Amino acid sequence: MKRMVQRSTGVFLLTSLASFCVWDLAKETGVKFDAPPIAQRDSYVDDSDGSLSVFVQQGRSGSGREFQNLNDRGAHQRTHYQTLRAFRESIGDTWKSTVQILVRNRQVALGAVVHPDGWIVSKSSEVPDQFDVKLADGTKAVGAVRIRRTDMDLALIKIERDGLKPIELKTNQEVPIGGWLISTDIRPSALSIGVVGVANRNVRPEKPVLGVRLELTPDRTPGAMVASIVDGGGADRAGIEIGDIIQSVDGDSYSKRDDVLEKLRSLQAGQFVELGILRDERTIKITAQMMDLANSLFDSTEMEVNGHISARATGFQNVIQHDTVLQPHQCGGPIVDVEGNVVGLNIARNGRVASLAFHSRSLEPTIGDMLNAAGGPSIAQSMGSVVQASANEPIASSVSVSSNSNVLPASVPTSIQVEALKPDITLPVPK
Repeated sequence: MKRMVQRSTGVFLLTSLASFCVWDLAKETGVKFDAPPIAQRDSYVDDSDGSLSVFVQQGRSGSGREFQNLNDRGAHQRTHYQTLRAFRESIGDTWKSTVQILVRNRQVALGAVVHPDGWIVSKSSEVPDQFDVKLADGTKAVGAVRIRRTDMDLALIKIERDGLKPIELKTNQEVPIGGWLISTDIRPSALSIGVVGVANRNVRPEKPVLGVRLELTPDRTPGAMVASIVDGGGADRAGIEIGDIIQSVDGDSYSKRDDVLEKLRSLQAGQFVELGILRDERTIKITAQMMDLANSLFDSTEMEVNGHISARATGFQNVIQHDTVLQPHQCGGPIVDVEGNVVGLNIARNGRVASLAFHSRSLEPTIGDMLNAAGGPSIAQSMGSVVQASANEPIASSVSVSSNSNVLPASVPTSIQVEALKPDITLPVPK
C-alpha cells in the first residue's frame, strides 16, 4: 500500500509539473490578453467570476488562433475542456475524416477516412470481424475488413458510403521534438493533446502474453491452473479468475501445463483466443486477448498507475513517440500539428506517458498498397496527392484468405491479407 501511495504521489507531481509547463510555454510565446464581449463567448463557458481571458499562441503569421483560459483550478490541465477547445482551430475539418469503430455500441478504436467512397484505416488488433462504423455526421454503417497488415497493425475497412471527407496526409511535414500534436475524434474539439518526445524510433517487440502465471493442477486434473493474474492484462479484462484451469485453447485440448504454455506462446499480440476453462467443476468458454506487455507491467501496481495500454503496443518501426494520454480504444485516428497538418495516425498506447503514431510519410505508400491489394482506388484519388505506389517493403506475391481476419498466420508476419471472399455490403440509405 505504501508503494502504491508513493507511485501515485509521483504521478500527481509529474502531471502538475507538466500542466504548469504548458501554461508557462504559452505565456512565453507571445501572450496577448484580450477579454472578448460576452456575446461572443460560447454558451457553456462558465465566466461568472469574470475571469475568462483569451490569449494568442505562436503559430502561422496572422492565423489569429485564440486560446481561451478559464482561471479555475483545472484550466491548466491538458485534459481540461478549455485547454482542448484552444486547439479547435488547429483541428480544422480533420474531425470530419475521423470515425469510431463500434462493437455493440461500444467504441473499440478510432479510424481515418482515406477515400470518399467509404475506405477507412484503423488499428487492426482492436478491430474484430463484426463491427459498425460511426461517422462524424452521427450516422452508422456496417464495416468489413478488406486488408490486415500485421507488421504495422493496420486494417483497411470498407463501408457502403460515398461523399466522405478523406484525410489529407502531409508527407513532407516535419514533426519537431517538443512540438504539439492533437488527436482528433468525431467532434470538432480535440480528443487529447501531447508533445513529441521522439520524432522517429523503433519499438522492439515484446513476447505476447495472456497475463497469468500458470501452475500444475491438483489431483492430476488435465490443463494448467491460473495461480496469479496481471492487473489490466488480457486475462484480467476477460474475467479469468485465480484457480481457473485452462484445458483448451481455440478448441484444442491440452492435458499438461507446458503444452498450454507452448500454445499460448505461439500466438500473436492482439490476437483473440477462446479458452476452455474448468471452474467450480463446470466448463465455461472465455475469449481473451493476447498482449505484448513489457516486463515492468507485471508488477501488481504498475498497470493501476499506468492505466490500460494497447494489446499490441510494441514491434513498430519508424514511429513518433508523444506523451498524449490515450486509452486503447482511442487509437487508430489521425493526429494533426498546431498548423492543422495531418502528420500521422495514432497506433498504440505504449505506457503511462507514451503513445505511438505512424508519420504520414510511411502511412501514405502503405495505404496505397493496401488499396491496390483490395482492388480499391489509387492513393492519388484517395488523399489528393500524387506519390509513387511503392511501399516501405514489397508486398508478398501471394495473399492469404482467413476465416479469422483478426490475425495473420505467423509464417507471413509482414505480408498483406486480403479478405476478398467477404460479400459486398448493401445498406439502406439513412433517412
